[in-house]
Amino acid sequence: MLTCIKTCLGQLLIEPSCAICKRQLISEADQSGLCQTCQQRLGLAESGVKGNSPLPWRAVSWYSGAMRQLILSLRRTHDLGSLQAICTSLQCDLPQNSLLIPIPGWKAKSRSNPLPELICRCLERPTLQLLQRCRPTVGQHLLNRRQRVSNQSGSFTLKQTSTQSTSHPWTCLPRQQQVWLVDDIVTTGATVMAAHQVLQAYGTSIQGVLCLARTPWEFHPVI
Repeated sequence: MLTCIKTCLGQLLIEPSCAICKRQLISEADQSGLCQTCQQRLGLAESGVKGNSPLPWRAVSWYSGAMRQLILSLRRTHDLGSLQAICTSLQCDLPQNSLLIPIPGWKAKSRSNPLPELICRCLERPTLQLLQRCRPTVGQHLLNRRQRVSNQSGSFTLKQTSTQSTSHPWTCLPRQQQVWLVDDIVTTGATVMAAHQVLQAYGTSIQGVLCLARTPWEFHPVI
């Protein structure tokens, strides 16, 4: 809500401009906050891209080209204006009764990837930071699919505060609430499946995964 109010006030005080390239927006009908050039360059579609493997997933776009460069930049700059703009396609058809669970990074907090939590803020749905890493993992960039699964297997647990008291919000979720995992990039799905298995063990059904980008199939690591 606060993000939306801030955006509206900004538009009243200054000429609306593209959140990415900062050029003035010509069309007032464009509510995404992005110019047509940037939308095309990032490969953005009105409803994003979707799939069902290894879990149902929704992404803003594919992880390639300009979108890849933008995500890597957002990890450093934490630019909420740009992030809010590209999250529009995820937010539009996300049910109001959704609950978001961000995937925690494997690095120390000071160096960890901030995007999953920031995406949750932009999507403006209730969020619970339930997951934590319970063992060290390594960066997956150079790992094949089988190595990624092994690397992530058993790497998550629920935060201790989530299991010590029956009054914790996690134990009182309405049955009709949709629970979504949130990450910035999904490639083979090894990380989200490891998180899903922990939540499933505690009797929680996951609706799917929300992410900024999905790695195209042709670039998936081989087994």
